[in-house]
Amino acid sequence: MRFYEDLKAYYFSKNPETDAEERSLIMEQSREYVKEFVGDILRPEDTAGASIKKYLPIALFGIAVILLIIFSINKMVPALLFTFGGVFILFGIAFFIPGKESEHPELPDTAKIPKAIPGAAAIAFGLGVIVPAAAAPTFGYAKSLVAGGATWFVLGGLFFIVYSIIGFVRFSKAAKNTVQGKCIGYIKMVEGSNSSNSNSNINHSRYYITGAPVFEYSINGVTYQAFQENNMRTGKLTPYVGDVVELGVHPDDPYAVFYHRNTGAKIFAIVLSLVVLAAGIVLFCLVPTVNDNGGFVVNTMGGQTMLAKAKFDDKTIAKYITGDYTIEYVTVTAAYDRDGSPVVELSNGKGLKLKEDEKEKYPVGTNVYIVKPVDGSAGLNFIAEEWEYSGTHEVIGLPSN
Repeated sequence: MRFYEDLKAYYFSKNPETDAEERSLIMEQSREYVKEFVGDILRPEDTAGASIKKYLPIALFGIAVILLIIFSINKMVPALLFTFGGVFILFGIAFFIPGKESEHPELPDTAKIPKAIPGAAAIAFGLGVIVPAAAAPTFGYAKSLVAGGATWFVLGGLFFIVYSIIGFVRFSKAAKNTVQGKCIGYIKMVEGSNSSNSNSNINHSRYYITGAPVFEYSINGVTYQAFQENNMRTGKLTPYVGDVVELGVHPDDPYAVFYHRNTGAKIFAIVLSLVVLAAGIVLFCLVPTVNDNGGFVVNTMGGQTMLAKAKFDDKTIAKYITGDYTIEYVTVTAAYDRDGSPVVELSNGKGLKLKEDEKEKYPVGTNVYIVKPVDGSAGLNFIAEEWEYSGTHEVIGLPSN
């Protein structure tokens, strides 16, 4: 990647190690760069049309975030999922829209790949959310969740396999086109990570310095200064300033220079991608075996919402009742305590004595399936808000849809 000496995105140094004083300078320059970058994003363009084109993606993203919050608060799960998937699709489409090249220089820890690949991946990830969400009411929520997860695993694995293959091809082409280059210094950047202590609920931020050597070399009488893409490292950097080493340069891009092979990292990336892809395939194979009878509840900002009721059938009942039984659909019409025990009256004129911990589950208006053995022994109760019957027995009093 091309080296820009005056770019504040990274700090240029001739010291292979980073002492405390230089670390402070790097941190300060990083903060200044972030301020300038944000200011550049918010700064209007010279024409109204250019400003609209610049701010429209930001506005759409902001609207999407607001909609996601509104849908989550109001427990609108399908709308929440469609919006979430739609953000990925719009982001992917943006990769295919022609426009001028970005004025921002390429930064370390990135790699050059065709725009169509991340664009297609983003669209596929979005469809991987929307399609299972749309199919869930008929296909089953649990099955759709597993299918959606499998889709993301497969797409993620494929994307990183393609990403790794492109990197291998670029390196292979560069390896056949070598030049002698001199190390003139190092670019250094701030990296960070956050961790939390589950016992104390305290978040810890850890910042460290990464760097990469900058090389100067000549091709056909033209001098170039560049650093290797996707190659930032911690610790003491090599080679040293002034050292002359052999570099691989991509024949179609004189700034695409390669010094470290990173063979282990490449192999690890391929293996991890294959593992992720295999996990997705396994999940797809498991979809037909997923049981959707357990119901499906989702936590949102507005609280829990039930997308699908749990199902009970004749096999479920047979685990507890061996003889014949009746099933009746009733409504709680009154609730009170009798002799210190909670009791409810039902719409069929009968009563039901509850356990103390069941009292809150049967307020007035609650619909209940009462499964009663014909021999008068203890039966089963299923709250209709959480359960639905899917067997073949007649259900007395069940409202017609």
